[in-house]
Amino acid sequence: FCCTIFLAHSIVRFVIHFFAGRSWFELKHFLGYLLLSITLLLAFSAHAQQFPKGKWEVTTQTIMPHIMTPLPAHKDIICIDDKNRGKPPIAVHESCEFFDYKIINNDASWQMKCKGELKMNGAGRIIFSADSYKGSAIIKMKMPQSEPMEIDHIYSGKRIGDC
Repeated sequence: FCCTIFLAHSIVRFVIHFFAGRSWFELKHFLGYLLLSITLLLAFSAHAQQFPKGKWEVTTQTIMPHIMTPLPAHKDIICIDDKNRGKPPIAVHESCEFFDYKIINNDASWQMKCKGELKMNGAGRIIFSADSYKGSAIIKMKMPQSEPMEIDHIYSGKRIGDC
């Protein structure tokens, strides 16, 4: 933050010094180019990274706050390729859909909603590298003839090869 303020201050001082005695037309064009350059720089520096392709072993630990005994963790093998790259690398029921899936740098987040008898919705997030990830999701579920409940999922993934 301190460096950003220093940089902005330096740019303002340069513009005032450089354009002293010049026309408003020249200043307006310079500021337009400067704004375009800054916009492009920010756009390219914050571009979305893709989740790494490959075969992933995903371990999911389910925690239900109302159940004292923890459920055993389960493992799934998931293949990430061009067809499913727009979805988080987790195992879910086929009635579930993802939306608002975003990747910024190595941070992926999403929302999900499940239809049918499994009325669930939730949100999750993972932090990933080229060969592993860790993350979690909070899911709210409503089953027929029962009270709504919240379920926590803790994820860890490890890339184990190509699909």
